[in-house]
Amino acid sequence: MRKWQKKKKPTPNESSEGIKEKVKDKVSTSKKYMPNLLKKDEKQKEKDQVIIKRASMKRSTATTIGRVIMIGSIVIVALGVFSAFRHNLVLSNLEDQVSAQQQDNSSENNQNIQNIAAVEYFTQQFMLHYTSIEPGEEKQKAREEALQNFLATGLDKDAGIDYANIPGSQRYDSSDVVSIKQKDDHISDVSIKVNVTSTKEVEKKSKDKDGKEKIEKKNEEKQATLYYLVRVYEDKNGYSIIDLPQPYMPKPNQQVTVSEDEENKNTNTAVNNKVRSFLESFFKTYTAKDRSDETKFFFKDSAKAQSLNGLMNYVSMGDVSVYEKKSNKGQYIVRCSVKLVQPVTGIQSNHGYEFSIQRDGQDKLEILTMKPISYRIN
Repeated sequence: MRKWQKKKKPTPNESSEGIKEKVKDKVSTSKKYMPNLLKKDEKQKEKDQVIIKRASMKRSTATTIGRVIMIGSIVIVALGVFSAFRHNLVLSNLEDQVSAQQQDNSSENNQNIQNIAAVEYFTQQFMLHYTSIEPGEEKQKAREEALQNFLATGLDKDAGIDYANIPGSQRYDSSDVVSIKQKDDHISDVSIKVNVTSTKEVEKKSKDKDGKEKIEKKNEEKQATLYYLVRVYEDKNGYSIIDLPQPYMPKPNQQVTVSEDEENKNTNTAVNNKVRSFLESFFKTYTAKDRSDETKFFFKDSAKAQSLNGLMNYVSMGDVSVYEKKSNKGQYIVRCSVKLVQPVTGIQSNHGYEFSIQRDGQDKLEILTMKPISYRIN
């Protein structure tokens, strides 16, 4: 009979509490007695310990790296400062050396200029006393005393002048140093030109009113130009003449022959006429006043444009010679003679010019360079 009896339903509170207790018991039982869960827990603990260890290591490593970087930065900055200081010190020393060298060179150049001027003055003063000659013992003695300030000990007191045969007197007028050649650090050869006036007594014959011949003595003056080579010794104590003056004859003005180079002369008449017409137009503009800005149109490079701006006026074009440049096709060397006139005085003069001209296309010509004409020296 009990078999078919209905079970008593639990109340809602009793039902929920019972279920919770059963679930707890089940869970605790499962956690406590299941090996797989225990293994997972152990592995998780190991992972946590590794993470903690790594974190502690990372903090230590980061701190170390930071310190290394900071120390390295300080070292780099220190090295940079030292390098900059050393570089500046080297530059400063180099600048000091260059400045000192420049000062030495400047001082040496100034010293050389001063030495040359001193040698010139010394030589000219010596020639003043050397070429001033008057007869008589008193005059001779006074000259000797003056020369002792110039002549080295051991040289003739009269500097080679033979007082026994003096026909008259000689007066120093002026002198010019032609050149100074340094033989070594102490000796210089000075070439000097001296202008003098000589006076001597001469006999001149004449006739009186009665026609009788008479002889009169008169002083005759003549001017002369003399050239001497004087050897001067220089040291810290001053200057001395160490050899008697040697006369010399200067070289005459060299006569050379010049000729125009006829090589590669252009034979094309049309080109020659075109070049001539171009240069005539150029010189009219080149010489005209207040047209200097227009000359730039004749030059390929306007910065090279030139102008006389009314200083001279164009008169006419003389000979024009055109030469081809083999290395540059379309370029010519042109030599010409131009007659110009000075507008104030009216004096005409011929002048030679040499141009480098380039042909641009068929019609246009441009000046590359312009300079005084140069000839070949034979």
